[in-house]
Amino acid sequence: MTAHAGATRITFLGTSTAIPDRGDDTASFVVNDRILVDTGWSAIENLIRNDIDPLTIDCLIFTHMHHDHYLSLPSFLFYQVMKRRDLKELTIVGPADDVDHVVSCACTFLQLERFFGPSTTTPSVQPVQPGDDIVVAGFTLKTAATLHPVQGICGKLTDTATGSVFAFTGDTAHHAPLADHIRGASLLIHDCTLGPVAADPATNQALHAGALDAARIARDAGVDTLVLIHGPRSSASASIDAARTLFDGEVVWPERDQTITL
Repeated sequence: MTAHAGATRITFLGTSTAIPDRGDDTASFVVNDRILVDTGWSAIENLIRNDIDPLTIDCLIFTHMHHDHYLSLPSFLFYQVMKRRDLKELTIVGPADDVDHVVSCACTFLQLERFFGPSTTTPSVQPVQPGDDIVVAGFTLKTAATLHPVQGICGKLTDTATGSVFAFTGDTAHHAPLADHIRGASLLIHDCTLGPVAADPATNQALHAGALDAARIARDAGVDTLVLIHGPRSSASASIDAARTLFDGEVVWPERDQTITL
């Protein structure tokens, strides 16, 4: 697939939680065939199934460095090297606390120098602190802190070719300041691990969100569309109904491989 002229395309490679439902993958998506946000468990298979050449991915953005969000990083890098791509052409963006370490571990696991020679390159890693703004693959990325056990970034991406703006939280508990960061986006992709509820702060040690938490952020940010992901498929319908009690815009839980065009 290639992005239509004048459109920004978001293709969801998986929408499930940390251990994916059958026939799904954990939450990840690709933007305009160039930016992959989180890898899930099976990035290469997911991209090829959607007729997206993995070699067209110029940038990986990690919302945070929990296992289900980077599990297939080694296989993604192995594919690139086997196809003789110079890994320096690939930019990996992620939270400064952890991204260098995880990418280094992936490269060590692959034993790149041993099997592909001492001249084999490694990806260009760009650590970001929440609040940093950078330019990646035809987009500007503005970041803010999420509320999660490890450092995470909520991203707001602006397509410099189309002007379309959308945001994604990664995994997070309800965090009121995110609404100010997201404001101006037309679409928000939000964690819905807990299903059709609001999280109870007293028991939410894993710091995730439910549909009502996501709806509050979408409402306060003034977005047009709320996309719920990173939860069990069995809760999708009830989560959509719950979110609609607080948010008047469109609410969707995308199917795997579904594309939303802005």
